[in-house]
Amino acid sequence: MALARIFAFLVLGLLVSGCALNENTQDHEAGTAVKNVLEHEYTGDYGTVWDSLHPRHQRLVTREEYEECRRGIDVEGTIESVLILDVRDEPLVVYGLRIRTPSKAVKVRVTTDESEYTASYHVVRVGNRWRWVLADRAARGFARTDCPE
Repeated sequence: MALARIFAFLVLGLLVSGCALNENTQDHEAGTAVKNVLEHEYTGDYGTVWDSLHPRHQRLVTREEYEECRRGIDVEGTIESVLILDVRDEPLVVYGLRIRTPSKAVKVRVTTDESEYTASYHVVRVGNRWRWVLADRAARGFARTDCPE
């Protein structure tokens, strides 16, 4: 009976954290990296978000420029949850990175007190960390100006 309770708590813990039982460690780490970025974005901790940006994209925008730009963009509501729906390998073609850079595409459902949406974000393994990347349009925009629209 005690073993069944322990197993039930483990399963519950995995479900609460938004993790599937069949995912591998790299998928879990990639999903966690995206979840952390979103949570920091919604709490206005833009410096920490920039710190986890891919180094090649950090060359396009300084930490201070990124923080200032993000402060001017309103996010909807207070974050309530980030659920990892899917993590898959996907070669990435985005400005500022090598063509077909290996990445993880992380599909999430974000729920705030005002809205809910589903989106995909990409992270790339750099050394022993997963680093998020700007969307192609944003990367090209930061290459031209301090704060693209």
